[in-house]
Amino acid sequence: MVPVTPAARTRHEPADRRRQLLDAALAEVDESGLDALTPATVGARSGASKALVFHYFGSTVKLRRTVALEAVAHLDHALQTPDDMPLAERPEHAMAAFLGSVTAHRRVWEDVWRGTLASDDVTEAALERVRSDLVARMTATAGVIGFAPSPRLQLLARGWVALVENATAAWLGGSDLTRAELERLLLSSLVVLVPELPEPARSAVLDISRPGVAGRG
Repeated sequence: MVPVTPAARTRHEPADRRRQLLDAALAEVDESGLDALTPATVGARSGASKALVFHYFGSTVKLRRTVALEAVAHLDHALQTPDDMPLAERPEHAMAAFLGSVTAHRRVWEDVWRGTLASDDVTEAALERVRSDLVARMTATAGVIGFAPSPRLQLLARGWVALVENATAAWLGGSDLTRAELERLLLSSLVVLVPELPEPARSAVLDISRPGVAGRG
């Protein structure tokens, strides 16, 4: 009898192996939420041992946090606006990107805002950096048209970002609104910034806030 040679195991680089395990964790959360995510469930999904998952992520809390930070990084990337995008198109672009990223990882965001990681300091700090960057980009737009953003505008912009987050979290929790209707509602709420804006930004926001603008084209 010819001896059977054992199949050679594929050797993964540490970064590749970690990425494979993280992808499995993301898939697990998309199905079951962060509460159900453990090194054992990731190991079962990926074919790895629980010990190996612990080796790469340290603990269940750190594993869940890593998945949340991945979703935050995805959102940050999605919200980047091309420098040459016209002013009037930026809010719709940002809103579509925001809702697209959140709904792509719906179960993660439910637990970031209202569930398992709602009070996790590390996740909150990462999300705060995204918020601050978004507010900075919103108010920097005023500088592009020769208007110095005031503390009032910065405060309103930060309040609007908070409104968007809270309304989206409530929508994820259960609402009869469609995604398109939510997008329309949130874009309409931009009108709160109008008193602090000069032309042409004021007219652009008013145009965006009118019914029927979202989803055009």
